[in-house]
Amino acid sequence: MPLKSILTGLALTLATAVSANAETFEIDQLIDLNALTPEGVYRFAPDYLWIEPGDSIKFLNSTGNHTVTAIDGMWPDGAERVDIEHQPLAEVTFETPGIYGFKCKVHGRHGMYALIVVGSPDANVDRLEMTNVGALGQRIFGGLLEKMNTDAESRSQ
Repeated sequence: MPLKSILTGLALTLATAVSANAETFEIDQLIDLNALTPEGVYRFAPDYLWIEPGDSIKFLNSTGNHTVTAIDGMWPDGAERVDIEHQPLAEVTFETPGIYGFKCKVHGRHGMYALIVVGSPDANVDRLEMTNVGALGQRIFGGLLEKMNTDAESRSQ
């Protein structure tokens, strides 16, 4: 059997094995009128996930005024940007390692932000810019980055 055929078969086998282990997560967009804080009214649930390359996220309820929008300065180089509107369900597969910051275009001013880590935060942790999210967004992302740091410590042990 030619070497090229063997290598092609091996690559297909590995790709199948990796995709077979991929997981799918869900992030919902909520309006909670019983929230205890103003920023809790409009939110992503959960607002933080650490996933592996090849995993997918189903974003639920990007309807009405809700969106899922990539934040400039909080996105790995080379990763495809996300901009979801008017879709009750949109599934995105994340391949590029790094930190991904999301907001709802309309409700970001009320604190509707989310942080996703894919694989390792090392790809862009030193280049994160939170100048596009205002004071409330900076406070929320500060808390989400603390979650990430705690998670990173537990993963390294």
